[in-house]
Amino acid sequence: MKRIAATVFLLILLLAIAGTGCRREDVQEKDSLLQRVVLQTDWFAQPEHGGFYQALAKGYYAEAGLEVSILQGGPNSMSTQKILKGSAQFAMHRADAICLMAHRGVDVRLVMATLQHDPQGIMLHEANPVRSFEDLDGARVMAVPGLSWIQWIEKKYGIKMDIIPHDFGLQRFLNDENFIQQCLITNEPFYARLAGASPRVMRLSDSGFDPCHGVYCLSDLVTGQPDLVRRFVSASIRGWQDFILNDPTPAMDLIRQRNPRMTDEFMQFCYDAMVAEGLVTGHDPSGQMVGLLEEERLRILERDLVETGVLEQESRTGTPWFSTEFISPLDVPARGHP
Repeated sequence: MKRIAATVFLLILLLAIAGTGCRREDVQEKDSLLQRVVLQTDWFAQPEHGGFYQALAKGYYAEAGLEVSILQGGPNSMSTQKILKGSAQFAMHRADAICLMAHRGVDVRLVMATLQHDPQGIMLHEANPVRSFEDLDGARVMAVPGLSWIQWIEKKYGIKMDIIPHDFGLQRFLNDENFIQQCLITNEPFYARLAGASPRVMRLSDSGFDPCHGVYCLSDLVTGQPDLVRRFVSASIRGWQDFILNDPTPAMDLIRQRNPRMTDEFMQFCYDAMVAEGLVTGHDPSGQMVGLLEEERLRILERDLVETGVLEQESRTGTPWFSTEFISPLDVPARGHP
């Protein structure tokens, strides 16, 4: 009897091991069926990318049949070159920059929004006498040369700024109470206050310059693999809705792993600013606008780029630079139900 019991036990153990092996093979086979996609972000991992990391952390991409790798950006990330070479399928940028690329012969399309409002601003010390955009006439401003907002503001307000190249630091601002620099409202003010300064920010959106930020890809991907684009956009929007309307912890944990320089205090500041300013949700806090591309708004942006001289008139005709068909009202869940 003991020998029989031992034999039965051994058979059960072998079957259990075999069953486990089958399950592992099934998982491996399932993973191999996922379509690999690379997303190039516009900076190092931070809460402004939270929706993508939320979709990755909670398995929304995998549910859409995608294996998504998120590449961190930086000053020299060269996202457009990676898109053109095929080393990334999707990348982040501002709508005005994507419009300019398309009109200059780079065959790309904006396919979803990440931020409905532009988070860029001009940061000054509280004591600085500049109080309006008109007051910037003749002022020295540290900014990224060639950005659309510079020409936009100079044209609209009839001013001329003395632009010096941005060094992506705060040292000159902290050492000079008269120093003015370009910033993100979700970023530099936090570090300036942490260093003991009293910064004040003029939002560029208050000037009327308010392009959305979003994701773009090659036009060939839009026309040749629309199902891939749709699945990526849908899963990304789901991630952004969950991140901004519910618990952002999964994304924050993953961001902290990817970028150890992110502190809890900074990420909370950034997240709170995104919520308070409606950067992701736009004017509708219910989440109905998350990811949304509005054709009329994009056409107005394009027209304004022409009127301010950023975009040449003759280059505009017949140039497709955005695709709105990948965003459906069905993408939008009720609050609390990702």
